[in-house]
Amino acid sequence: MMPFGQRMRRLFADGGLRSKIMTSAALFSLVFVVGILVRIVSTVVLTRLLAPEVFGVFAVVFMFIHIIEQFSDIGLRPLILTREGELDDDFLRACWTAQILRGLLILVLCQLIALGLYWGQTSALFPADSSYGDPALPLAVAAIGAYSIFNGFISTRKFVYEREMKFGQVTKEGLISTVTSAIITIALAYWLRSIWALVWGFVAATLLNVFMSYAMYRGARMGLNWDWENFKIIIARGKWVVGQSALSSIISVADKMILGFAMSASTFGFYYIAKQIAELVEQFLIRLHMQMGLQVFTALQEDGEVTGLRRRYYRYRLVFDGLAMFSAGAFLTFAPTLVEIVYDDRYAEVGGMIQIFAVGLVLIGPGLLREAFIAQRQFREMAMLTLVRAVAIWGGLFIAILVFNSVIAALFVVSLHRIPEVIILLVMGDRKGWVSWFKEIRLLPLVLVGMAVGWGMAEAWDWVVA
Repeated sequence: MMPFGQRMRRLFADGGLRSKIMTSAALFSLVFVVGILVRIVSTVVLTRLLAPEVFGVFAVVFMFIHIIEQFSDIGLRPLILTREGELDDDFLRACWTAQILRGLLILVLCQLIALGLYWGQTSALFPADSSYGDPALPLAVAAIGAYSIFNGFISTRKFVYEREMKFGQVTKEGLISTVTSAIITIALAYWLRSIWALVWGFVAATLLNVFMSYAMYRGARMGLNWDWENFKIIIARGKWVVGQSALSSIISVADKMILGFAMSASTFGFYYIAKQIAELVEQFLIRLHMQMGLQVFTALQEDGEVTGLRRRYYRYRLVFDGLAMFSAGAFLTFAPTLVEIVYDDRYAEVGGMIQIFAVGLVLIGPGLLREAFIAQRQFREMAMLTLVRAVAIWGGLFIAILVFNSVIAALFVVSLHRIPEVIILLVMGDRKGWVSWFKEIRLLPLVLVGMAVGWGMAEAWDWVVA
């Protein structure tokens, strides 16, 4: 069997790497574009079937499940992707076993959180008109815990396909899951007309993903494996991932925790929708990068030649930076018109929120450098960098709400809280010779191009409906 290092060098030779990146980007783009179209259609339908406060309550439900997931994340996917040598079946089964145990833990924690929320409501700790005061919240949190049990049984064979950058099956799975999940959720919304449509739709999508992980990926037969040597590897590599994931969850829920109290349920629903729209571009770029970033940076660093790495790194970033800058400008001028097209008059506030979130898109490109450090297994340094980001968003939101009593200021904090992290990341990269300061800003003019295109689209729409 060819050694892992030699196989990776052959796979990621300049021509092979470029081909893999282009294929991965094309397939992922297909899935994401379909996802956007499905989301637009489902959002239009769901916002007419469900009241705005339903989305605010579900944002809180999703926040809690996200917190628990991140605090219990032991990094099985990156562990399989970066594991030295050949992957044996026993190791994959040990990862599967650890995944199931994590699912059981998440289920128990969801029930405890649901009890805490119920106690808080009966004790009048939450404002009655906030998302936290909604009577359905505790039951929804308890019910969505069922998702974790099913999710734990997803086959780890999928990660092997990703490790080898065989994204054909991954693409098929993504397309099937996206379309089917939307259909199920819309059908449930038409029938239930409540938050339970979103909760049970989420659980149904997970069941579908479990089924497809076995039906669409060949490889090791899953089964429980309690081998302690494999578990020691999982624990040793996963401890820093747990810390970083926990901090990431603290970051991602800061706005929902603080603004969920500061806003009414309906306004928080507007916020949730605006953030979903503004994050479409970010999610596309970050998920595309996460799909192949570790593999790419591992390959780029193997020869140890800094100049070549820097050149290929910025070539890799070209599309990421270009799309982020252009989209930021387009959202700044087109967001109000977009909301007018997609939603009814109740959602007019969403446009201004999207414009604020759009400013933060310019920070996406520099943040991709994290994967270069993770490829070097500098998990401790990246965990500390995530801590900086956590302090920035929590501190900024508390100042915006408690000191200035300004929701607008809080929105800008959410949009721009990554600035301290990005500055430190660039300084660290510069010390290694990876960063070119000119190339960091070379595509900023595309923001103006995006603004011009967005303005033109808005004017064209006004002309059509006039």
